[in-house]
Amino acid sequence: MSTVSGRSIWTALVAGIVAASSWGQGTGKLAQPNPTPTPAPTHAPTAGAVRFTEKPLRVESMGLTMSLPVGSSASSTAIAKQSALQVTGPDNKWLAGARVLESSDLALSIEQVADANLKTQLGVETMVVGGTGPTGAQLIERSQNLVIGSLPAERFYVLGPKSTDPKMAGRPRLVYGVTFIKLGPGRFACFETSCGEGDLDRAKPEMEAMIATASFVDAASLESSRRALLDAGDKFLRGVDETALRAAVSESKETWWRLYVPSKTGADADAKEIGYRRIRVSLGQRGQLDPSRDPKKFTGADLDEGVLVQVDFRGILGEAGDTLTDSQGVFFLTLDRKEEMWSLSTRVRNPKTDKTSTELGTRKGNQLIVKRTDKPATTLIVPDQAYLSRVETFLVHRMLIDAKLATEFAFNTYSSESDLIDIRRELVEQPADKPRLYRMTTKMGDGTTVQSAMFRDTGDLIFADLPGGVKVEPSKLDALARLWKSKGLPLD
Repeated sequence: MSTVSGRSIWTALVAGIVAASSWGQGTGKLAQPNPTPTPAPTHAPTAGAVRFTEKPLRVESMGLTMSLPVGSSASSTAIAKQSALQVTGPDNKWLAGARVLESSDLALSIEQVADANLKTQLGVETMVVGGTGPTGAQLIERSQNLVIGSLPAERFYVLGPKSTDPKMAGRPRLVYGVTFIKLGPGRFACFETSCGEGDLDRAKPEMEAMIATASFVDAASLESSRRALLDAGDKFLRGVDETALRAAVSESKETWWRLYVPSKTGADADAKEIGYRRIRVSLGQRGQLDPSRDPKKFTGADLDEGVLVQVDFRGILGEAGDTLTDSQGVFFLTLDRKEEMWSLSTRVRNPKTDKTSTELGTRKGNQLIVKRTDKPATTLIVPDQAYLSRVETFLVHRMLIDAKLATEFAFNTYSSESDLIDIRRELVEQPADKPRLYRMTTKMGDGTTVQSAMFRDTGDLIFADLPGGVKVEPSKLDALARLWKSKGLPLD
């Protein structure tokens, strides 16, 4: 019998991070503002006593769509060609991982897969429920002939062995659960869960209800389409060298963008202002990531030359318009594209609260580390193919237009929005009746809303349409100041 490929998720998983398009983000912290009120949490979907978040999680690299229990969080990663997902339950009471396994044995049954996994955990070929194997682990439950969606599935739970380490004395034993779903010949979804023995009664309904919502798209069609687009993106990026980066920087200039929802009358005075944004692109040094530092004191790596992108954003949140978000981001990429760093600070305030969060990202080669004040640090391995850096997300439209490439591409990229690395698709079109214009259609992840924009053949933005009826247009500082002042909106 052929073995199923892939190591255990507990050793193979690396916490990962699904990005919005470069014009739709604040500076990476604020997604497209929604001009309509957010539905109350009580309207979220439920399964029994488990309540899910309103928006399901989609991991395009796995072809997976799944609802998450309220209070949980998720991250994904790609190791070599294998993608995986990790979910942390509410209050950190449980952990779940998901991956897709493939075997060259197309006749492999789901029972054989479960038996092989149980043997590894229990250290014995067969085991009845309640039995304890030589490893000290105990099989406490096994459910066969399950159906999840319309697919055959199996599940079991194992109580881990007692620790012999004196330092672990008094700590609860862990319960490991594994659910296999047969997706097709030789292809299985594997969900692995864990929690403390005392948390099982609470965690089990949440974990099982979450897995019951999982659905997968056809693997063959997904892989074929994704691979072709990533190949195109990778081929394009392999042609982006120091000369191309310098050219993109020289063509860029300081820009101000207005984000708003147009009114029925079409008058600016009646439009709903969502925010404004400034972007500056230049060549600089790594040490300029901290604008407060004196360049005369730069030493060592501070002197590395590269591309700097500085972004300032102000947004108005909430139906009452009494919540402001201000973010400042500085992004740096070395000219050889092998290293990147960024610093991002976001402040959200209203009459009742005032909270600031920060994010620091560092990539050397294919290892990316993101440290944040509002959640644990994340370390992930970026894909070898078609990886688009944070700096390049602000330049890619201009570079594609400069290359006069009217076709579709896909890139792997990172977003602060969702803490996921996912696939960003770019469709570049040149309308036959408008030969000096380019239409760019951007889609982040599977099932997400499409964003479109029109550019001149110089790479300058004319306008962009975002979800929720939000429009983005170039503007000037003095025009924005006059408009916001006339509407009584805060400029301080």
